[in-house]
Amino acid sequence: MQEVKDEFDTRGVAVVVVSFAAPERLVPYQQVHQWQFPLLADPERAAYSYFGLKRLPWYRLFSPSTLKLYLHLLWQGRKLQSYGSDDYYQSGGDFLLDRNGTLLFAHRSHDPADRPTVKMLLENIDASSRHSRGSGI
Repeated sequence: MQEVKDEFDTRGVAVVVVSFAAPERLVPYQQVHQWQFPLLADPERAAYSYFGLKRLPWYRLFSPSTLKLYLHLLWQGRKLQSYGSDDYYQSGGDFLLDRNGTLLFAHRSHDPADRPTVKMLLENIDASSRHSRGSGI
């Protein structure tokens, strides 16, 4: 995880993880996952709403890519954890914003396994940086 953080730090990018869980539920989550990034609670899902993240239909939870992801995690010895009353239907997403809050990249997940790779995020950061330098911003 530190390697990933270093890649973002090198580019001057701050990563923030936002969860719809209540703040007290994030403590055990953080203890298990050991994120190197700030973890913020958004139980009212204001950010989810702002970025257009909807609840998924039930069949998306059992898509082939989602089942493949969970089998892969189990194969690696990871246990599926529950941190309370999780809303498995809430879609996630990944977004890049500049210092002014301008949206540079948006990925709204179609199922729980649909996430951009770190490489994809870094490529978008690099492309945005080149564009900013080229336009005099």
